Amino acid sequence: MEGKGEGRHYVLNLEGFSELFERLKEEYRIIAPKIKDGVILYSDVESLKDLPFGIRNVEFPGFCSLERVEGFFTYTHPVNSIKSFIHPPQLKLMKVIKSEEGLKFQVSYPEDKFCFFDVRACDLSALSVLDKVFLSSNPHPDPYYWNLRREAFIVAVNCTYATHTCFCTTMGNGPEVKESYHLLITELDGEFLIEVGLEKGREVMESLKNKRYVEEGDFEKKKERIERAISFMEKAFEREGLPQKLYERMDCRHWEYLDKKCLACTSCTQVCPTCFCFDIVENNHPEFEESERVRVWDSCFSPEFATVHRYNLRQSIHSRYRQWLMHKFAYWVDQFGVFGCVGCGRCITWCPVGIDIRQEVRHLLEENP
Repeated sequence: MEGKGEGRHYVLNLEGFSELFERLKEEYRIIAPKIKDGVILYSDVESLKDLPFGIRNVEFPGFCSLERVEGFFTYTHPVNSIKSFIHPPQLKLMKVIKSEEGLKFQVSYPEDKFCFFDVRACDLSALSVLDKVFLSSNPHPDPYYWNLRREAFIVAVNCTYATHTCFCTTMGNGPEVKESYHLLITELDGEFLIEVGLEKGREVMESLKNKRYVEEGDFEKKKERIERAISFMEKAFEREGLPQKLYERMDCRHWEYLDKKCLACTSCTQVCPTCFCFDIVENNHPEFEESERVRVWDSCFSPEFATVHRYNLRQSIHSRYRQWLMHKFAYWVDQFGVFGCVGCGRCITWCPVGIDIRQEVRHLLEENP
């Protein structure tokens, strides 16, 4: 599933860009950023006008607002991520029906054909992490995930702006998109540079009428805009050797400080683009005529998550926070060979008490083991 920008590239004006959108809408269910309930969310969209062009998300720890500016892709990423569509919060796995002949089992797989329009580098990196969890590094690949993932068309966008909670440069995966896309957009001066990745992207671009071939100056403009986005972000901490350093601080006293601050509300895990934990519940008909087996998101911050035979293995809030942070920056590296954090900063913005995971990692590294 790699798309590294090989092949011919193009530049579209606004008319050509609208043509591209309409072409994709013919074949896919388009999911893109949209303003809903006062925030930017990935949602179903019917028109380019649905996208929050000219809107900027201003984010700090525990704070988010929107302001109007000039341009098109002026924001970073939505509150939610595309995980919400390929690993949805609730997914029916199976239905059991009781009849005179006995029990009938019905298994149906979701069949939506998505075009994820406007995916940033952090979320594209998160998608590759989920692919490892559910498919490539899983001895039992998940057919439900695969059915939603396999035909997804990815239109990525290079960030030219970063919020105060973004730290993708620290995690080494942004703001420039480098692979795993069909088409890659960089906003220029009233035009859009389109780089072609996977083969299906080339087919789509060749079907458009309103386009011109890219010129060297277009790539210079792209470089300038990406460098500007990089300049917005400071290095949060040193990534090299981080898992081992954190293992050496499993018992340091700083963890206990989080008992006084963290609410264990699960907000961070709900907005995280890589958290994949789930529970299986049975929804039974009142008269026991049928039952549905449903997969629902779970969180390591929930008291029941680590309860075994009525005993909670992580009774303190700080032990749950430690599990979450260590999974992102240490356990995940052992399991899948990559970090479980992509530096999107959502957990920082949407923490109601403003806990900043970058600061927590720094505090842990500074404290003597």
